[in-house]
Amino acid sequence: MRFKATLCFFLFSVIALAQTEFFKSKLLLSEDQLTDFYSSISVDSTQIYFNANDKYIYAHDKKTGILNWSYYSGAKLDNAPISHRNNVFFGTGVRTWEQLNAKTGELVRIIRVDGVSTQPFIKDTIMYCAAVSPQIGGAILAYDLKNSTKVWQKHIGDGVALQPYFFKDKIVANFNEKYWFELDYNGNVLDKDTLCYSKSFEPPLEENYCNIRYDLLNQLNKDVAVKNVSIGSTKYWYGNQMTAVLENGKIKIIDGKTKIAKEIFIDKILKLAEPKIYEYNEILKVEGNAIWFFSENIVAVYDFKLNKTIKIYNLSSWKPHQVLLDGANLWLISKDTGDLVGLKL
Repeated sequence: MRFKATLCFFLFSVIALAQTEFFKSKLLLSEDQLTDFYSSISVDSTQIYFNANDKYIYAHDKKTGILNWSYYSGAKLDNAPISHRNNVFFGTGVRTWEQLNAKTGELVRIIRVDGVSTQPFIKDTIMYCAAVSPQIGGAILAYDLKNSTKVWQKHIGDGVALQPYFFKDKIVANFNEKYWFELDYNGNVLDKDTLCYSKSFEPPLEENYCNIRYDLLNQLNKDVAVKNVSIGSTKYWYGNQMTAVLENGKIKIIDGKTKIAKEIFIDKILKLAEPKIYEYNEILKVEGNAIWFFSENIVAVYDFKLNKTIKIYNLSSWKPHQVLLDGANLWLISKDTGDLVGLKL
């Protein structure tokens, strides 16, 4: 075990907390393996899945750190493996996804969906994703995992590069990187106002969609299915009473009336020796009035009602590539060594 103390100076009287390193994967990656760094992590109820820079996926018991299995994926990706119904799904980087048995790591099937560049969403037995369709190009589509067939697809052109939103009763997808539109999980466009909607039988543009009538990024979405999603460098967290947005060094707290209730400037609540030198940011959790976020190698807990930073953890020793909060444990991928590290906060 290793014990590391944090050191950071803040504008408020805050105790810099320490953390205990209870796990490290010790992959011993070569210098070549650490170039072009892509790596990711995800968790379910019992395991943490680590898509490492050596192109293996490792499944560790998240309580003990014991390695349960490993699988050569042939790809290193920032899009994390997806756990669903005792299976793990991941992209191979060569126009396919693979499904593994979560308990054994054995290959269940190869899923042939081309060009999935963003994170899919699995509901029941259907995988919904933005992908490149051989028939129509950039598309939002539904793929039946049980029968290995496409259920439906809609042309979205260059919108395939942007992460769709997956809500309880609808999908919000982007068309040609210009605007957003809504459809249900059966592939039906929800807004068919004749002033903006039309249908053509000339492929690949089968339909002209209506731009959504509200600001998607700032609306309150109580029924969001994916709790932590991102478009580009912007991170979002949807709760029952509010939405948090992290972008360009500030956090917006948006209330139930879709109004910005609070703007938090990170460089004003954290005094950083070298601000804005790391691009990776994350909202880890919103609980009550406290928001847990990662910025500039620091995990901070900020009470936005009291306007006070209440906890800080300096993770500079590990130079995190990705971080994930799971209860009292924080998992990270060290960009220095490529290892998966578990910390008790």
